Amino acid sequence: MKKTNKLLSIFIVALVLSSCTTMNKTIKQPFSAVDIKMSDFSLSKQQSAKATSVTIFGIDFERLFVKKMGSDGALATSIPIVGQYLSDPTTSYAMYELLANDSGADFIFYPRNEKKTTCPVIGICLLTKITTVTVNARTGTFK
Repeated sequence: MKKTNKLLSIFIVALVLSSCTTMNKTIKQPFSAVDIKMSDFSLSKQQSAKATSVTIFGIDFERLFVKKMGSDGALATSIPIVGQYLSDPTTSYAMYELLANDSGADFIFYPRNEKKTTCPVIGICLLTKITTVTVNARTGTFK
């Protein structure tokens, strides 16, 4: 019995102390600049979109297999945005909704984000976290 407990504790320590390795290779991107003037596009009126994500132990079960956040499943970096933004999944969902609501839009122009995070279980975000993001922005269309 003691031998089994000792082996189990060694296995748990080895599992906790193990690591993983990630290797990435990149290529240098060429410098590309585009000169765009205000006469090249038109802007819509101010629009807003809202997205909520509920994570339990860091996993969003609602969007575990369905990704609505851009062309390749990446964060908001794959959505055409002019200006700065918060880079997190819930903001990406709100940006996606903003573009989906305006089907003719080509890009989002200087978004403003309002992010609210609630931790309903004793205020500990490790267990459950509810994040709500509201995005206010104009959308643009190239002429």
